[in-house]
Amino acid sequence: MDFSQIFNLSLIVLKDWRVIFIAVFSITFMIIGSYVVKYRKKPPRPKKIKAQKPVETPKTEEKKEEEEE
Repeated sequence: MDFSQIFNLSLIVLKDWRVIFIAVFSITFMIIGSYVVKYRKKPPRPKKIKAQKPVETPKTEEKKEEEEE
C-alpha cells in the first residue's frame, strides 16, 4: 500500500458515523467525569443580621432636670 491508499482509507474510517459517534460520546463522558470529580459545593452565604434601631434614652433630659434643681 502506498501513502495515497492509506490516506484514503483513513479518511473513509474517520468519516464513518460510528467512529464519530464513539468519539463524541467518549469526549462527553470524560468531560462529565472531570466535572463530577472536581465539583465542590459552595459554602452557604452567611446571613446578614438586620441592624436593630437603637433605643433612644432621654438621659440628657434627666441630667438637665437634676442640674436645675
